[in-house]
Amino acid sequence: MDTKICQSCGMPLTSDDMFATEKDGSANTDYCKWCYKDGEFIQKVSMEEFIEMCSQFGEQAGMTNEQMKDYCTKLFPTLKRWKSV
Repeated sequence: MDTKICQSCGMPLTSDDMFATEKDGSANTDYCKWCYKDGEFIQKVSMEEFIEMCSQFGEQAGMTNEQMKDYCTKLFPTLKRWKSV
């Protein structure tokens, strides 16, 4: 089975407790709980601003922040949240 990723930040969604929630409390399996909660995105920013925010977590992902920024710059335009922007 392929690992599902958050369609906002690209984080692997490896367990059900990582899924976002809709207003009615139901799970939204497209997004992680750090990007989307109660039916809306937590960070109301542009894709470019979100790339800058996420690039600060490179070390947690096993890369430099600059590598993380490059990765996000390539990945984000392919994700559901950013495709329609």
